Amino acid sequence: MNLVLNFLIIIVLFLSCRPNSITKEEITSIRDQNHENLVQYSQMILPKILGSEFKRMEVGLDKDNQNEVHITYGSNSALTFNDATEYRKVSLEYQSLILLRIGYALSLHQFHRLSLSLSKPFFIQGEKNPETEIQEAEILRTTIGQQDLIKFLEDHPNYDPYKAPMIGEKEWESITKEVQSLWKVELDEISRVKVE
Repeated sequence: MNLVLNFLIIIVLFLSCRPNSITKEEITSIRDQNHENLVQYSQMILPKILGSEFKRMEVGLDKDNQNEVHITYGSNSALTFNDATEYRKVSLEYQSLILLRIGYALSLHQFHRLSLSLSKPFFIQGEKNPETEIQEAEILRTTIGQQDLIKFLEDHPNYDPYKAPMIGEKEWESITKEVQSLWKVELDEISRVKVE
């Protein structure tokens, strides 16, 4: 009985941490009707794309004094289903997928750069105080220029970022490498995460 209950709890946690299922056609329809106010549109569209993983969105000036959209996302659980050898690879691939989904959704708006942060709660090793044992930490931040993003989308008109990639799929591996060659890594703390 306990095994079944534990299994059900894990399934519910896993499903609640995944981005909502939405199609490219739905996003295109919403995007094409809302291309004037970036902030209002983002507050509406990002929860549809990220579900409970959406944390916050800010628009500000970057170091070149131009508009930067900064989005923070991540699960609300310190648990992971990846082993230590796969954690970095899966985190980078997931960041690529989220970047493409958001980039496509925001592609009709004007901004200079898109910044994407992965932030998650973690158990703090050696902490004796239960209130501070789990803390939220940003582990990965990448930025990409809007022009690079638009060029990528134009070069891959048939690619659907809202269709979940299959593990080991060659097209997805190729897309991931290409996206990662375009972005700039601003923060990478993945190696500090101890996966048990």
